[in-house]
Amino acid sequence: MASEIDFVKLGAAVKAKRGDKGLREAAEEIGEISPSTLSRIEGKRAADISMSTYLQLCDWLGVSPETFIQGYQEDAPPDFDIPDAIELQLRASKEIDPQTAQMLAEMFKAAYREAKKRREMEE
Repeated sequence: MASEIDFVKLGAAVKAKRGDKGLREAAEEIGEISPSTLSRIEGKRAADISMSTYLQLCDWLGVSPETFIQGYQEDAPPDFDIPDAIELQLRASKEIDPQTAQMLAEMFKAAYREAKKRREMEE
């Protein structure tokens, strides 16, 4: 199955979060999205949206982008490295300076190694 956005699910989540707010108010709160785009998404009339719009909506909803992807594999591939993924996320953050991101990544990796050792010893 090809992965694609579930616009029905996305539209329902946006509409629920917007609640009693008007389309303009919600669009301003979300960021660079027009009230008409928001209306199309809520009305399940959106066939495609830009990645930046999709990510803004996910941020506003407080959910992971995978939440609305049909055909998304929940299980990580066997070679998925959690510490490396965390490091990538930290480095990509615009809220953390690069030096702090690197220090946090190293701390996480050290803690992860220790937790893994303890778990292996318990087994």
